[in-house]
Amino acid sequence: MLERLLNMTRYINSQSSTWLVTSQSLLFITVLATPNSNQKRGARRARQNKSPALRLMEKDALANRMPQFQSTVHVKHHFRYQVATNGFSGNITRANLLNIMTTGTTTGGTTQASRMFSGVKLNRVELRSIGTNPGAGNDTLIQTTSIEWTSTYGPSSELSDSGTALHPPMIITSPPKQSLASFWSLTGSNETDVIMVLNLPASSSVDIWVEAIVQDGQAVVEVALSAATLGVVYVLALDGPSTNRIVPVSYTTTN
Repeated sequence: MLERLLNMTRYINSQSSTWLVTSQSLLFITVLATPNSNQKRGARRARQNKSPALRLMEKDALANRMPQFQSTVHVKHHFRYQVATNGFSGNITRANLLNIMTTGTTTGGTTQASRMFSGVKLNRVELRSIGTNPGAGNDTLIQTTSIEWTSTYGPSSELSDSGTALHPPMIITSPPKQSLASFWSLTGSNETDVIMVLNLPASSSVDIWVEAIVQDGQAVVEVALSAATLGVVYVLALDGPSTNRIVPVSYTTTN
C-alpha cells in the first residue's frame, strides 16, 4: 500500500494536469484504509453496554475459577480499661497482650482459660487521668502520666504529660518504628518481652486499638485464673490476672 501511494505521489508531481483526479484517488484510498467513525462509536457503545458481571468475567482469564479469599480470621478492636484506685506503675509484656481475650476451661481440676488469639499487634494507645479525688481539695495537685516504648533496635522512647484534676494529663500515641510494640506479638515468640512501661495515677483510663489473629488449630495456651466458668469468654486485665490493676471496662472479666 505504501509503495503504491509513493508511486502515485511521483505521478502527481510530474502530471500537474491530473492533480484533481489523482488527489481524489489518493483521498479515496486513504478513506478505505481508515476505520469508519460510526464503526468506532458502535464498538465503544458495545463495550459500555456490557454488564458489570460480564466485564468481571472478561477480566478474569479463568472465568469459572473460584475467587480467592483470606481464610485467616483477622479482627480489629478498641478496648478500654480503668486503673485501680491505687494506680499502676509497671510493665506490659507480649504475653499480657496475647491474653487480652480468653475462654474459660478446666484442666486437671485447676481453673484456667485458653487464649483466643495467636497474634496481636498494638496500633494505638490513649491515656487519660482524672486526678486524685477531684473537688476534695486536690484540684491543684499535679500528677503525671507516662508511657515508655521499649526497643532492642535503638533507644527507648518515653512520653509524659502532667496536669491537675481540672486539666488532667492525656497522652495519645502509637508505637514508634522499630519499637518492640510496633511488631506483632505471637504465641511462643519472646512472650516475656516488655513492650511498654506505664505510669498511671489512680482511676486513669487506658484505651488501646489492636488487630488480632484468631486461633486456628494452634496448640492451646492456658492462662491460670482464680475463677472462671467453662466456655465463658473473658477480657483479662491489661497487666495480667495476677496483678489485675488495669481492668477492662464493660466486658466480662475475671482474675
